[in-house]
Amino acid sequence: MPNNDFISNILEIKDLIITNVESTSEEIHIYFKMERRDHVCPCCGAVTNKVHDYRPSFIKDAPIMGKNTYLHYSKRRYHCDCCGKHFNENFTLLPKHCRITNRLNFLAINMLKEAQNVSAVARQVGISPSTIFRRMEDIKYPKPSVLPQVLSIDEFKGNAGGEKFQAILTELWLII
Repeated sequence: MPNNDFISNILEIKDLIITNVESTSEEIHIYFKMERRDHVCPCCGAVTNKVHDYRPSFIKDAPIMGKNTYLHYSKRRYHCDCCGKHFNENFTLLPKHCRITNRLNFLAINMLKEAQNVSAVARQVGISPSTIFRRMEDIKYPKPSVLPQVLSIDEFKGNAGGEKFQAILTELWLII
């Protein structure tokens, strides 16, 4: 069966049911809900479909056509009959305890590739510099397969993590 929901495919929001879209000259507000389905309790592993309550969630997303994009969502909190605990439904676009999407996080980190500082990128995408630093800590860097022949070591005065001095290790490029 062909999928004709092109907007959901472009925005990578296939699991969402969009109920309303409001657009102004500067902002886009997308209202959505998710299909109700069974969830596994993170505490005891029991399967439940019993909704405890709904909580409104306001999420900042990556810009669309140069406009700030916001997602409005009433997230479900489920109740487990076995252990009595309450928990939120799974939502893949949003990291736990965050109010900005993974797309916006990756956009900010990709913008750092272009010799911009963190403060400038944070202003452009509308998030705080500390948020960008926290998301950079989540990135897993692979172990290099080949180490350089020459390694450059430099120390500098800083104030990160309560330490007065830091060091940087870089590959030294020799120009002959």
